[in-house]
Amino acid sequence: MFALSAKSASGLSLQRRARSSARAAVPAPAQKRVVRVRAEETPSTPSTPASTDDGAAKLQAQAEELLKTVQSKWESTDNSEKPAAIAIIVGVVVAQIAIGATIDAVDHIPVVNKGLQLIGVAVTSLFFYRYFTDPAERESVKKSVDAFVKSVTGEK
Repeated sequence: MFALSAKSASGLSLQRRARSSARAAVPAPAQKRVVRVRAEETPSTPSTPASTDDGAAKLQAQAEELLKTVQSKWESTDNSEKPAAIAIIVGVVVAQIAIGATIDAVDHIPVVNKGLQLIGVAVTSLFFYRYFTDPAERESVKKSVDAFVKSVTGEK
């Protein structure tokens, strides 16, 4: 029995030596090389141009004006109508999410996706052929687009 345990002890030491030699045979993983690139700012180009500041100021002024308009509309709304207004807004948001999910699901169907694209190209081609090949039609389209732009921008 003592000899058996000696064999098992020597067997374990042989196994340990075999494992250590096997570990040495496995190559060590290569070290990752990190390359850091730094961009230097040139002093000739300003970091914030004046036109960006003007655009941001205009945008902020428009946002404040919109906020004042919304606040005045909300204050002029009767208290009995406010829950209905909130329900309508929430309903519109939920409907937009549902419509987006439906369109996304239909877009992932391979045959339907390509078919709808083909229909879109055909309708667009028909529109261009119908309205832009005849000079009289071209002029009427130009007038209607100009009228729409003026009504949107308020330049009547």
